[in-house]
Amino acid sequence: MNSSQLAHFINDPRGPEVVLPNLSPEELANLLDALFQNLDTATPEFGAQVWYELAVEESGRRAGSSDGAAHGVA
Repeated sequence: MNSSQLAHFINDPRGPEVVLPNLSPEELANLLDALFQNLDTATPEFGAQVWYELAVEESGRRAGSSDGAAHGVA
């Protein structure tokens, strides 16, 4: 994911609360990777930290629901 694609996500007027749950697992993983790389620069995009934290939460939520489904937990 390039910097303009990352900026597109960060500047989405719907916000991470709406965007992140609607991403495919691959899109979420790619976004997490791009956010992590961006945060590791001298001048990260404004808002990248918040998006990264919320994306990590979304990833964890998905991992938790996958485990529950695998164990027959609703």
